[in-house]
Amino acid sequence: MPSVSAADGGEMTGHWSRLTTVSARFSWAIAVSAAVLIVPIWLAALPAMPDFPAHLATFYLLAHGAKELHASQFYRVEWAFVPNLAAELVVPALSTLMSVVAATKIFLSVVVAMWVFGAAAIHKALFGRIGAAPLAAGFFAYNANFMWGFLNYCFGMGLGFLALAAWIASDGKRGSWRIAGFTLLATAVYFCHLFAFATLMFLIICYEIGALWEQKDLSWRTVLARTAPVILIVIPAALAFLLLKPHAAGGGHLEFNLRSTLDDRADAAIQFSFDHPAQILVFILVLCFVIGVWMRKIVVHPRMTLLLALLGVAFIFTPEWAMGGWGVDLRLPAVLGVLAFASSSFKFGRRTAFAVLSIVLLAVIYQSATLAGNWRYYDRRISELRDAFSNLPAGSRLLTVLDGNAIGEASDQPYWHMAEYAIIDRGDFTPLLFATKGQHVIQLTPAVARIAAQTAEQGSPPDISQLDDLEGGDVLDDPDIAKTFPYLFGFQCHFDYAVVIHAGGTQTSPPDMLQRVHAGSFFSLYRILPADNCKRP
Repeated sequence: MPSVSAADGGEMTGHWSRLTTVSARFSWAIAVSAAVLIVPIWLAALPAMPDFPAHLATFYLLAHGAKELHASQFYRVEWAFVPNLAAELVVPALSTLMSVVAATKIFLSVVVAMWVFGAAAIHKALFGRIGAAPLAAGFFAYNANFMWGFLNYCFGMGLGFLALAAWIASDGKRGSWRIAGFTLLATAVYFCHLFAFATLMFLIICYEIGALWEQKDLSWRTVLARTAPVILIVIPAALAFLLLKPHAAGGGHLEFNLRSTLDDRADAAIQFSFDHPAQILVFILVLCFVIGVWMRKIVVHPRMTLLLALLGVAFIFTPEWAMGGWGVDLRLPAVLGVLAFASSSFKFGRRTAFAVLSIVLLAVIYQSATLAGNWRYYDRRISELRDAFSNLPAGSRLLTVLDGNAIGEASDQPYWHMAEYAIIDRGDFTPLLFATKGQHVIQLTPAVARIAAQTAEQGSPPDISQLDDLEGGDVLDDPDIAKTFPYLFGFQCHFDYAVVIHAGGTQTSPPDMLQRVHAGSFFSLYRILPADNCKRP
């Protein structure tokens, strides 16, 4: 063994000390970044994600019960082994200690923190220290999935990042305790969200293949030693999927639409607010990453190269619809971004590294401030709508309608589920609460099962121009009505009020069966006049 001189030993000690100091500073920077990104969640009264009102109504029904909310004539709780339970389990449990809204905000804060710290944990497991690269991964915490309000997927994927980091860090340890621990962790991710579990297992398999390739040892013993643990940890979740998962409505719908959804995929990676993709930031990050790799200033860990390549292929070819869910193609862009930077090491000088740190933190502050301002803007609109609901009879049946001509090019999705706040406040009924069989634990009572959306494909409101056709059940002028709104045929016989969203634009003249009872800044409330031949179910 070669001897080490005192001078060499002192130099090595000093080098290690500098690395430790730099790693600690970047660790603090990552913690600050996470804290800054969490701030908008607490500055807004209610985060303006399209799906958030429906989720919040679900949490209230689970925490307080449909009977206490006077909604038992419409909704009931039916627990099942659905792989979509993260928030449904966590938020009601937390609400025993605080309000449901506060519990939901804590849940969202944990989601953001897991995406930020998950990237840092993967980087630490790969390189043994925290560098500048995972700082950039924090941008991807606010992606299209989060902005839509795909809460269970975002939580499950955040937990998946931490699980992947633990898997890498424990590489080489082949004990039964490791297998048992990861079996529990993988099963937990499965019940959080099915796609998050599938993504986690895909990442672990790709990492193991990368490790075999790096070792250049394909003997059967080595291959078996790496594949057996992966197979074992999957077994409980696979059995739960095959034996316990209930049949989901619309579960056979598979649709790719690769060309038409390409822009959506590119825009999904980072968003400053809903439908506000950070295209310039994504372009800069991609450009810097490519140039950095080409100039060898950015080095990708060899065990992660294949993983990133295959994830890039999956990013391109993921379907838009799968297993009854929409937006599957939006899931992987942000995951690819997180892992690209988590798997990389920057070979910059100290000054350059800290310049990167400063730029990233300033960009994170801008991202956070932009989102906070957007959500507070919608807070005023949500408050106005809930105040208007207070003048309606409790237990009403509400139908959300979009005035597409008035809304114009603006995003209408943030308004899709706003009427679900009336479930919390008034015990009302809306046809768009998440109550799909086999996918959710809130189910519809027989009294309203026929007049509510049955699948995700039916999960958007009709346009005001479609009401005449829906009133008479006429599908000749608009064949899509039969596929998207079959539960709304003869709606005037089943619903009491329509919430027509016009977003402040020039309003379309309403059909005769609507009688306006309230005019708001971005909506109008109409009483729905039943036809003479209507009979309530």
